[in-house]
Amino acid sequence: METVHQLRVSMPDIEPVVWRRIHIYSHTTMYGLHAVIQVAMGWDDAHLWEFGARWESYGHNGREASAYTVAQVLPEVGSGAGYVYDFGDHWVHHLEVEKIHRPAPNTRYPRCSAGRRACPPEDCGGPLGYERTLRAIRARKGARYRELREWGLHKYNPAHFDRDEVNRALADPQSVGYSEPAPWQRKVLDLSAYRYPGEPTTGGKGVDHHPAEPEEEPATPEPAAEVVNTLTTEPPPSVTDAVDAVLDALDKVDEARARLGAALRAEQAKTGASANALAERVSGAMSRPLVLRALRQKDGVLANEQQPPGTPQPRAE
Repeated sequence: METVHQLRVSMPDIEPVVWRRIHIYSHTTMYGLHAVIQVAMGWDDAHLWEFGARWESYGHNGREASAYTVAQVLPEVGSGAGYVYDFGDHWVHHLEVEKIHRPAPNTRYPRCSAGRRACPPEDCGGPLGYERTLRAIRARKGARYRELREWGLHKYNPAHFDRDEVNRALADPQSVGYSEPAPWQRKVLDLSAYRYPGEPTTGGKGVDHHPAEPEEEPATPEPAAEVVNTLTTEPPPSVTDAVDAVLDALDKVDEARARLGAALRAEQAKTGASANALAERVSGAMSRPLVLRALRQKDGVLANEQQPPGTPQPRAE
């Protein structure tokens, strides 16, 4: 029987809390869940991400997210998981299974049924940078406010949330940049040998309402007793190992961004391209604020820090 997971997704490090209630087919992959969270929260899907549940991780630096379903990772009501987006700003989300129910008649999934407040702007510096952004918007003055005006973020409204707007984006994935089919509409792998409590009994079907052809059973299925459930049997990593893994990942991200920044500066010096034009070229790899910051750097040091105080700074076009 096909089922739907009702999940509450919240950002506990922000006050008041930003949260969404989403409904998604239980056999959607974790990669599809990531895509739905991005749309429902309002992120741009421009950074690395990772789920953590039951001493295991999925996504970047973890298991292949497209090989595991929501039902496998979050098998029952009360199950929880963590989701981190942007390893630099480190936006933490908490996921909790509120219900597992049957699909409602004439209802499209995934969908968002409730929520509060807008997610923070991309690359604003994490929770502390978000607070500074809000203070600058309220003060309507200062260097931070001038930078927000330059990128069109001075009108950011932290209280904004439009459920209908979210559901329109989920219904039309192309409107938010996903090609058809969207990640939550793609077929999942046949993982029938890896059953979990509460998992739907129909695996390998498309995650929309269109019926899919039943998949053939494997000729020699693996005995259930020989299947190793790594999500529950592997010991958790030590804190030291986990910290080292995160630091290694951040080093790689910083190195890649430094290389891209150098390429952008060389391109601007050669062609005279504007900051906005360069930001469009690298959309998805680097956000506009980071492009602007990279163009202001020289030999790894901010240009502003190399000049005497009070020296006028050129503005990127």
